[in-house]
Amino acid sequence: MPNIALKRDAPYRGGVALAEKPKRPLRIPVWLEREEQQRLEATIKDRRNLPINIFGNNQVRMTETRRRYELLFGLLLNSGLRISEALGLKVSDVRILDGLAKSVRVIGKGDKERLVPLPAAFGQVFGFWLKDQPRGEYVFARAAGQKPVSSQAARAYLRGMLRKAGIEKKISPHKLRHTYATNLLNAGAELVDIKALLGHESVATTQIYTNVGQERMEQVVGRL
Repeated sequence: MPNIALKRDAPYRGGVALAEKPKRPLRIPVWLEREEQQRLEATIKDRRNLPINIFGNNQVRMTETRRRYELLFGLLLNSGLRISEALGLKVSDVRILDGLAKSVRVIGKGDKERLVPLPAAFGQVFGFWLKDQPRGEYVFARAAGQKPVSSQAARAYLRGMLRKAGIEKKISPHKLRHTYATNLLNAGAELVDIKALLGHESVATTQIYTNVGQERMEQVVGRL
């Protein structure tokens, strides 16, 4: 029988000491490099590659759908929101000043509220898109007065765009969140700032991004 070491303060159940569960090793997150991000954004903006749906080549409907996903994925890349947080947004959660979307109010895990500022370039586009939408409407509603698109539909649409962009990485909406965090780190943001923006409970969760920085430093040194 293998010898399992027990800590003195190990938890007990039914009078029997329990071995501590081994900690999962931290894995370096997957993200989009700058060039890949630009390629994905260019592919989504290209209206020449609109798909043909079951109703035929409905350009108006397909263009509206593409625009909605363009803004959804753009928001994830420029705010680091979880897909559930982004889809739950209502227009009233977006602070717009002089047509510029300045920040989004998010209710994250544990019903904790945070305010996430938006970069000016994206805020201008996002604010213009929202300017005529009612305050009580879901930002990413499938149609006026309806609920937002599902997270499954968003993942499927993103996979299609990645294929068109020729990106083979397994990128999900959550990996766009990783991309945002990595961009922040490369811009010189402190871990405590990234923690606050992502809505992490503890800075320990944010520590995975130090691995990203370390990996890149090793790549730079390897070119010497």
